[in-house]
Amino acid sequence: MRAELNPCYILHNRNYRETSLLLDVFSRRYGRLSLLAKGARKQKNDKRALLQPGRKINIAWSMRRELGTLTGVEPCHGINPQEAGGLLTVFYINELLVRLLHRHEPHPELFDAYAEALAKLTDSATEQATLRLFEKRLLKALGYGLALETDTEGNAISPDQYYTYLPEQGPAPGAAPDPGALQISGRTLLALAEENLGDEIVLTEAKQLMRKALGGLLGDKPLASRELYRFTMNIEQQHNP
Repeated sequence: MRAELNPCYILHNRNYRETSLLLDVFSRRYGRLSLLAKGARKQKNDKRALLQPGRKINIAWSMRRELGTLTGVEPCHGINPQEAGGLLTVFYINELLVRLLHRHEPHPELFDAYAEALAKLTDSATEQATLRLFEKRLLKALGYGLALETDTEGNAISPDQYYTYLPEQGPAPGAAPDPGALQISGRTLLALAEENLGDEIVLTEAKQLMRKALGGLLGDKPLASRELYRFTMNIEQQHNP
């Protein structure tokens, strides 16, 4: 299969042999792809700067089974990852996509949600809300959309009530006997449903809910982006006691 130039995002790259790169690419039309960029690391190759995580570019490729070969690259208007809340934030959402998306499965709505998230991440004041809403949309695209407006008994969520969020079932009224179960307010559930996360308490609970929901899909292998974030924070604290 050959694909002509079309807009894509670079999710991840890594060195391959002496002069090439292996790319994880997110295409609106074709989904997540693995592509080989031959010779991309050569000194005279001016395309390497375009093949960085978070960059939106127009690319063409030929595909053979699971691994394709990059055949064309052109610049494309888009958010620079350094402007989008910093590289750590972009690495986090990119790692989610690499870990959770199957290859060659189109997700056009998620592609648009990713582009929207990058644009909104330029505002550090709303970074956490932007991440939570992207995680919500990612779960929906994967077929694991969260129940946010009705509880497990079919009743409408009350903003004044607390619920136990049960994996694969949704919010159950009242407390659960399991001390490790997630307790979450109806106010947070409704705020997520309405995508209005301007409250700090709502943001904290929403983060806990997303961690639990995504954790069930990610398994036991930790996210490298989270480990890098913790390492970076420790370094900053050592230099700014």
